[in-house]
Order: sequence, then structure tokens, then C-alpha cells
Amino acid sequence: MRKVRPEELPQLLAQGVKVVDVRPQDRRESPLPFPAEWVPLEKIQKGEHGLPRVPLLLVCEKGLLSQVAALYLEAEGYEAMSLEGGLQQGFTQNSFLALP
Repeated sequence: MRKVRPEELPQLLAQGVKVVDVRPQDRRESPLPFPAEWVPLEKIQKGEHGLPRVPLLLVCEKGLLSQVAALYLEAEGYEAMSLEGGLQQGFTQNSFLALP
């Protein structure tokens, strides 16, 4: 599973990677500065996600849930990446300011 640094995000978005937010419903207070589909980790674990077979970047608050989700999806044959340090690190480092 590839870990993506927050500063790599603009290039990946430009390349058309699909972002998937795996945070639980009660942890989704902070809005995302980029489009993302919400699929909770539980659905990915059960194989009930319906995600397309395209490169996926999984995001969560601290990067832990997204790593678990990426491993599940890789086991299903998906190309899955996780945002290193999660959304907290990206916002803390102002890495998302460069997004279009």
C-alpha cells in the first residue's frame, strides 16, 4: 500500500484519482477541500462499497483507518493509497492550500 504525502495530493487530483473518505459518520465534522465519496470503513471491510476499479486515495483524520481500508481494497485487487498523516496533518501543514 502506497502512502501519499499531503503535498502530493494536488498532482494526484489532477491525474483523476478518486478520493474516498472512510471516516465514521460521527467524525465527519470537518469539510474536505476536495471532492470525495464517503464510504465508511465498515462497508469496505464487508465488501459492500461498490467502488469503481480506478486508483483510489483513502482519507481519514489521522491516516490509520485509511491504511486499513487500503489494505482491504488491495486484497480485492484495487490500486489503493492512503493519505499519510491523515487530514489532520494536511490541514496542520497547510498542504491543502495549493489545491485548485
